[in-house]
Amino acid sequence: MQFNSARVARGVQLEEVWASADAVLAQGERPTIERVRQHLGRGSPNTVAPMLDAWYASLAKRLTPSSGPAEETQAEGSQSLPPPVLRAAKALWGRALQQAHDEAAERIAVEQSQLHEQSQALELEKHALAQEKQRLLDRSDALNAALHAKDQRIADLLRQLADAQQLAGVAHAESDHWRTKHAHLETTLAAEHQRVLSTEEEHRRERGRLEQRAVAQEHRLLEEVDRVRQETKRLRQQYDDATVKATKALEAELTRANLLEVQLGSAQAENAGLARELTVARQDLQSTREHLAALSVQATQMLKEARTRLPRDRKPGTTIKAARRSTRKL
Repeated sequence: MQFNSARVARGVQLEEVWASADAVLAQGERPTIERVRQHLGRGSPNTVAPMLDAWYASLAKRLTPSSGPAEETQAEGSQSLPPPVLRAAKALWGRALQQAHDEAAERIAVEQSQLHEQSQALELEKHALAQEKQRLLDRSDALNAALHAKDQRIADLLRQLADAQQLAGVAHAESDHWRTKHAHLETTLAAEHQRVLSTEEEHRRERGRLEQRAVAQEHRLLEEVDRVRQETKRLRQQYDDATVKATKALEAELTRANLLEVQLGSAQAENAGLARELTVARQDLQSTREHLAALSVQATQMLKEARTRLPRDRKPGTTIKAARRSTRKL
């Protein structure tokens, strides 16, 4: 074999690095940058590292015996290894291959374990989200029921308010009736009083002529006037009682109407609060549904990735490349 004769930085040549790596390997040790530099006695890590990588890259060809002219042509530029170095290199190469296989199997087992844990975590989260979705649905149903009950209550309050307003209208009508009746009684009383005055005047003109008859008539008229006065007093008392009763009934109905209006306002405010809570619950339910859809897509993607990461048949050169990377890590 022939080495590249080009000079590199600090006077370290490629063949010197390769010879030092062979010597370290012949001692039963794995060639590393520090061991090669110690064997050379010079050279920086940045200079030795690419040359040592080239040595590792040619190691497989150097370990494989030549079987024809074509292979001898490809092996040109390399030199055969001494038997002890060749045996040590093959042993080191076998250990590297076995370690690469073990590391690959261990990584596959770890990845499968991680995928299983992620799948379990996704199932738990999916179950928790399903429970949260059911809770939100139950809450939505409860809010709908409460809102329906409030609507019924508001309808009842509106009916009671309408009844109270109707009763207030009846009370106003009765009050107007008693006022009309009172005015009629006052008119009747005034007319009767006028009639009595006229009668008295007529009696006074006839007193001298029909004194006895006038006295009797006056007595009768006085009794009639007294009866009218008593009747007027009684009717006035009835009117006053009816007025007081109607006034109290009107005040009571107005108070009840005000109370019903307050209750109606409170119910409407509570109804608005329930409507807002229902809107928030529906928004939470929509967000949960969107989150479930995103998790489902994520779980499907992770399962696809897991299938693609499962062990597959490797190509012939894959094992050697993995062993080479493993050997560099060592």
